[in-house]
Amino acid sequence: MRHTLILAIALILPFSLSAQAEDINYNLYQLSAITEDEIDNDVMRVTLLATHQASVAAEANKVVNRQMTPALEVLKKTNGIRYETGNYQTQPIYQNQQIAGWKASQEVELKSTDFNQLSILVGKLQKDLKVTSMGFEVSKAVRQKAEQRLSVDALNQFKERALLIQKTMGASGYQVVSIDVNTDSHRPPVRYAMMRAEAATAYDSPGPAVEGGNSTIKVNVSGQIQLIFN
Repeated sequence: MRHTLILAIALILPFSLSAQAEDINYNLYQLSAITEDEIDNDVMRVTLLATHQASVAAEANKVVNRQMTPALEVLKKTNGIRYETGNYQTQPIYQNQQIAGWKASQEVELKSTDFNQLSILVGKLQKDLKVTSMGFEVSKAVRQKAEQRLSVDALNQFKERALLIQKTMGASGYQVVSIDVNTDSHRPPVRYAMMRAEAATAYDSPGPAVEGGNSTIKVNVSGQIQLIFN
């Protein structure tokens, strides 16, 4: 019985799609609506690097481990800081097309919503590690809340424009044929570049002053409507 029902639906579906396609091939209008807002960045992200060069790979790795181990011990005892190690590499150094030494390195990325705590901690970790980058972003929870609010605004704008077209064209109504809701965000590149450049000197002393800036979150609603004339 179950297989028979599926077959029946499969046979009816092409006719339904064909009829629907004929119904929506006229009086079609493309619409779009965009809403955006600047949201304060509430997450600070810093990447630190342990690196060393030596004539022997094992010695380079040993020094990197010695640099990273105390940093990880400090991080384990610190609350409110998320961290993750990665990019452990050992690479040969060439001179005159021959291996003249080895370079080892390892990164650790720190994230926190407490900018002051993280900046002070990074200042302490700089005794053994180098700051390679610093950035700011919007947390997932804050981003989702902003996207939901902006989606409602964009959909309302889409509806208002659909009603405007309906009224202007003298139609009795309209139906939505298709609609897409897309989200996007970006951080101002100038501010981000400035903060990265300042990071190299700001952390020479513990507890530098930092400014998270903001990110622009955007929602784009686009779709197609069909006017109805009675």
